[in-house]
Formats: sequence, structure tokens, C-alpha cells
Amino acid sequence: MHLKDFLLFYTPALLLVCSYQQVAGQTAGCTVRDGVTKSVICSGELEVHQIENFFRQLVQHGMMRFDELWISDNALIQRLPVGFLGELQFTHISIVSCPNLVQVDDFLGASSDSLLSLNLHWNGLSEVPQLTAPKLYELHVYQTEKRIVIRRAAFERSRGIVKLDFRKAIVEPFAFFDLKTLGFLYIRNISPKPLVAGSFNFDSPGLSYIELTSEDPWEGHIEPGTFGGFVSSTWFRLGTAANVSPAVFFPVLNSSAVFEIGVPVKCDCQVAWIRLSSFLPRTTIRCATETSSVMLQDVDEAEFKDCGSFCTV
Repeated sequence: MHLKDFLLFYTPALLLVCSYQQVAGQTAGCTVRDGVTKSVICSGELEVHQIENFFRQLVQHGMMRFDELWISDNALIQRLPVGFLGELQFTHISIVSCPNLVQVDDFLGASSDSLLSLNLHWNGLSEVPQLTAPKLYELHVYQTEKRIVIRRAAFERSRGIVKLDFRKAIVEPFAFFDLKTLGFLYIRNISPKPLVAGSFNFDSPGLSYIELTSEDPWEGHIEPGTFGGFVSSTWFRLGTAANVSPAVFFPVLNSSAVFEIGVPVKCDCQVAWIRLSSFLPRTTIRCATETSSVMLQDVDEAEFKDCGSFCTV
């Protein structure tokens, strides 16, 4: 392309970016970054209609396909409406540090057909949004103060998800059951309330890794029936457990999954069913002692001789 043609083609978009920043000021604005990745970046306190106007002008200049959208540091946004992205298509979207963003409708527009990765970090959401994104591969939702509720309905129109990553979450029963390709689930600060039956029941043959940990105090109380659908390829890492009864964990170990508990437990008769069974080699359970901890495998079987009868597996 000759220099004259190049300038004629790109000048409108460049003027668009520059003029918009001048109107919005130096601390807020939308820009297009065309480097290794082609990105749209909207930073600072912009109203929703201002961002939508910028999107429409991009479309008018024939710029519709991008690798990434980044919206950040915006205390004005409270809601992302249906079709917010219009005709723009993004592969990756990050909406970060918008503390008053409490509602996200099905905002993707044309990006419904292109979105692979969505990050919603440090916003004010109370539940995982229901989005139409059949190609969505991974979803990350990190909260600061408010816990986000994960409901089954959130994934009705995005069932191809492989990776889910949450911080500060409450899980409702069967929230993940419809995700047939789910491979990885991280909940890094789970609700301190007891886990209820059905919360972590899966139907994904490729389920590889589940991590449920807590930064806040959590006693690890879990109802029977909470876990189901684990497979032999699953590695399940649980931060803590109030007890290790078969009523809760038999479905996990009977599936041939690998099971790990992060915090040492009291290794009395509650763990005898694991120590004296074929489940033992697939577990990483440390027993709390007065001064340190010891692996359950290293506790002599004789320690459990008075635990009564049970069926050896």
C-alpha cells in the first residue's frame, strides 16, 4: 500500500481515537492498540453511552474484528446492557475494577460467536451473568468484597466451557452439571457456609482438576451428596474438611479420583475407611499431631484396630 493510500485508510480511525481522548480528558478514554494483538482499551470513568458511541464509530470505519477488549477503572458503569458490543467481535474480553458494575446482561452482541475468554475482575456483581457464548472456553470471575453466586442457569447458553476460575463464590446445587466439556474448576475462596448436597455434581468425562480452597476461615462442613460425577482422571484438591466420613467422600474415591486435603485432619476412626482400603494410594491426607503432621500412609494400621467393622474396599 502506498503512503498516500495508507494515510487515507487509517487517518479517520486515528483521528477518532485522538479526538475522543481530548473530549474525555487525559485520564479517561478509548483507544485502539494495533500491535502483536489488536485491542480496544477503554480506561477511566466513561458512561456506557460514550463507550457505545466509540464502538459505533469503529464499525463505521470498517474496524470490527479485534483480539481483545479491555474496560477498566470505571466507577460510572453500573450495567452492561443487551447488545452493548454491537457489531464488534472480540476473542478475549476483560472487564476490570468497575466497582459499581452490578448487572451484566447478555452484552456480547456479535462477540457471541467469537468469544473464547472472559475475565470479570474486581467488579460488584452478585451472580455469574447469563451469556450467549457457545465458543466460550474459559471464564474467570474474581470478586473483592461481595461473594458471587454461581447458578446452573448461568451456563445455559455457554455449555462449551472448559475452565472456570472464581474467587469468593457461593455454589448452588448442580451449577456445573450441564457443562459436558468442563475440565478445570477453581474456587479460591469458597463461601464459609456448609457445602450443600448437589453443589459439586458433574457430568463431564474430561474432568481433570478441581480446587476448592478458602482464604477466609472455613471449617469445611460438607453435606452428604455434595460430590458426584468424578472420574478417574480427576485430581480433587480440598483446602480443609471438618470430617472425612464416607458419607461425604466415598463417591469421590470410588470414582478412582486422586484426592488431596490441604489442612491436616484428625486421623481417628473417621479415616479408617481410607487407611485400611485400596483408596489409600490415591489420597494425600496429612494427620495432625501435637507438634507437626504425618502422612496417613505412615500411620500404623494398628492405630485403627478399635474402630469397629467396616467393608474393606
